[in-house]
Amino acid sequence: MKKITLTLITLFGLSVNAQTTIVDENFDLIQNNALPTGWNFINTLNPIGTDDYYTACNGTLYLYANIYRTETTEVTTATYSGLNTGALTVSYNLMILDYDTEQPVVGNFGAMEMLYSIDNGTTWVTLGTINSTTFTPSSTCQLITYTIPSGTTSSTSNLKIKLDFTYNTGDWEVILDDFKIVQATTSSTPSLDLANLSVYPNPVSDVLNVDYKENISNLTVYDLSGRSVKSFTTNNSNNSMDVSDLKSGTYLLRIETENKNVSTVKFIKK
Repeated sequence: MKKITLTLITLFGLSVNAQTTIVDENFDLIQNNALPTGWNFINTLNPIGTDDYYTACNGTLYLYANIYRTETTEVTTATYSGLNTGALTVSYNLMILDYDTEQPVVGNFGAMEMLYSIDNGTTWVTLGTINSTTFTPSSTCQLITYTIPSGTTSSTSNLKIKLDFTYNTGDWEVILDDFKIVQATTSSTPSLDLANLSVYPNPVSDVLNVDYKENISNLTVYDLSGRSVKSFTTNNSNNSMDVSDLKSGTYLLRIETENKNVSTVKFIKK
């Protein structure tokens, strides 16, 4: 059973020695009221594009959206390929202002959800959501950062990012600048020896077993948005981790040994 299980999961090293910039867009070289090449928007009332009415977070132009009624409003980036298995950091600067007062928006204005796809937009996974609970509007730009976990992408992935806006009340403006994606460059060592690692059962309902030839020091479970949802400190080569409280879905398990060798495996929670 253990041997079969290992053939169904993919193992990735997490040792990082560099970063690769996938995209670094400050919108200054984009024609006003336009989008970068390959980007698209859906909005039946008000186009989304670059603007210079307000002071940009950096430079002169920024991405602008005006949200003032209920309708489908979203922006998708170009497709990014040539990726590896390293973790990706997605970041941007953000201001949300009231259209009439030109001051930070007040109250439950709505939401701005960021999602990613690794299959060129066929399926989407939420990275994070900006709303009145998670974000305090300000008259200065605020840096927003999300992480796509190591092992999510590979050399065959086609990455896209999407911003999905939801209207609740008022008339609000989004100023988004300095959009950037960087990826950690992974090395093949130090990582665990796949032939001597067993992670089972997979899929799992309640208890996930992790056995290795060396003592394991830490086990950490991440969801696909990069959020740590469970951790376990140990000092054994044979370990059992209760995952019965996790929702059904795909997760990433980061395994670290006492010798600081680190790898990640995917598993499915029933």
